[in-house]
Amino acid sequence: HTSFFDTMLATAVFPARVLWRCRTYMDHSLFKLPLLGTLCRSIGHFPVYFKSSEDGVFKVDVDKMEGVERDVDDHLNTGGWLCFFPEGQVNKEPDKILPFRYGGIKKALKFNAILVAFVSHGNTKVWPRKISVGGFPGTVRYSVKALAPEGSVALVEHLRKDCSDEEREMPDHELLGRWLRDRMQQQYDDLASGGMATERLKAD
Repeated sequence: HTSFFDTMLATAVFPARVLWRCRTYMDHSLFKLPLLGTLCRSIGHFPVYFKSSEDGVFKVDVDKMEGVERDVDDHLNTGGWLCFFPEGQVNKEPDKILPFRYGGIKKALKFNAILVAFVSHGNTKVWPRKISVGGFPGTVRYSVKALAPEGSVALVEHLRKDCSDEEREMPDHELLGRWLRDRMQQQYDDLASGGMATERLKAD
């Protein structure tokens, strides 16, 4: 997650039948912003109640999040999808993907989710991180890849068959999170070198 343009790009690229099912997690403070807050509440996105606004601190208010997580589970149980930035914050160094936060990874394992990675390069040229309003000229490349087409549980089982001693000691969500981060980094590096690969997203 490198720029406000990330969400705009995804919204422009994803098919309508995909967007219709998607909801995301977002900092509850963003719901207070004019226009954006109203739009996100209307869509039905899920607030995350962090205990601190300090950069890199992800501890949440457990009591407030209980109701949110029930709503997320209801959404997934009725055919909805989750789409989120696994880094959990805007990355100050976009060429190096940050370690993934584990909340979404745990949710994926709970529901044995099929995982698809949407990665883009060049967004910070169009809308730099510290600029209030973007729209600068630039080239943006993106790719869409299915990383767990058979489900996240099956992927972890496969990873367990050939892992290091260190990885063998990891809980499933950590092992999966690290593997996904490495694959998305390679996806980003391919785009940075001039590559572009897209796959059609299927709603069924």
